[in-house]
Amino acid sequence: MREIASASVEVLTSGSLTELREMIATARNQRDQVQSDLRDAKEELASQEKELNRKKGSLFRWFFKKRIAELEDKVPITKSEVERLEEWSENTKIGISFETTDAAQRAYAALVRAFSSLKLCSAKWDITSDREANRVVERTMATRTINRYPVTFDFASNDLIQFDGNAMRFENVNGEDILLYPGLVLMARSDGAFALIDIRDLQVTAMATSFVEEERVPPDSDVVGHTWAKVNKDGSPDRRFKDNYQIPVCEYGRLVFESRNGVTEEYQVSGVRAAEAFSLALKGYQNALSGSV
Repeated sequence: MREIASASVEVLTSGSLTELREMIATARNQRDQVQSDLRDAKEELASQEKELNRKKGSLFRWFFKKRIAELEDKVPITKSEVERLEEWSENTKIGISFETTDAAQRAYAALVRAFSSLKLCSAKWDITSDREANRVVERTMATRTINRYPVTFDFASNDLIQFDGNAMRFENVNGEDILLYPGLVLMARSDGAFALIDIRDLQVTAMATSFVEEERVPPDSDVVGHTWAKVNKDGSPDRRFKDNYQIPVCEYGRLVFESRNGVTEEYQVSGVRAAEAFSLALKGYQNALSGSV
């Protein structure tokens, strides 16, 4: 089987977005350090307040008079430190505003609508590997054998990018999820590494494909024919197999994601027209962006 997977995120970033990626990475590292300091400060404040309340409520509080005075001086200072770190934490986030023409904004809205329809498809699969089928040996009409896994398409967010809205997310079984924002694509790995791809560098091709469906037929797919579990070259059932059974052939949508820096992903969806509409909407948005540069 040939694996269908993108290159490492370290090499996927578009050249035009390298500087932005470095800025986001630096801000994230600063935020992580600030948040670590903030957790420590909050724990210290809680400890001081607990001790102060305990000693002030003690029957022997006169005995702790000096310590109570020390804590009453320390608590406001620690509170001030917590507030300072909270404010600093907010300032370590990079807010990204996407300024485009009215035409590009309308094209993006059309892309979001197309994605909303795409994510409603009854079945969506990530194609992780494939090979050419040996039709004679395998006694099949299929020309291609694939490994596929059910996935989810949805609207999501990622704390790397501060955006007033949600990205369009394509779940990826054997790699990083693909998040589409206005103008760029984010692919983030669980260890913190990530890539930013200019959305104009992403090519998404849609096409109709016939698939021999041995699982449940999705309600929104079209059955375009039938075949048999074991067939002869002419498509007739191979009578040598006693329990040979008929199998529906469904028409699905195939979405192929590619970029010159190494994005290589493939999806299969039950709705052909939804896949084609999404690909067309993305091309329309890319053309609108190119016109606004």
